[in-house]
Amino acid sequence: MNLFLKTSLMCLMFTAATGVSAAQLGRLFFSPEQRAQLELQQSDTDNSLTVNGIVQKQGGVRTVWVNGVPHPAGASDERAPESVPVEIPGQAKPVVVKVGQKIQFNPMN
Repeated sequence: MNLFLKTSLMCLMFTAATGVSAAQLGRLFFSPEQRAQLELQQSDTDNSLTVNGIVQKQGGVRTVWVNGVPHPAGASDERAPESVPVEIPGQAKPVVVKVGQKIQFNPMN
């Protein structure tokens, strides 16, 4: 046999011997319990507000992402540019929230 054929056969045998079966990989999709937990976390967004990010354009105009939705936020507060006042349903005054913070509240009935 020529060298190329021997090398190819050896590589094929090595690959077959070290191959991973599907059982060893584990489950590729979420289990029913994991899906239920994810759905519970998603429904939790009905009772909470999270400031995901703030982008400030030249001139001071900002856009804030609350629960993944962009909103105009006006000019930046020089003392705390990483926070933004957010209106909470059922409260008279807005709450100042930093990027990454999550505010829990009771939904209005």
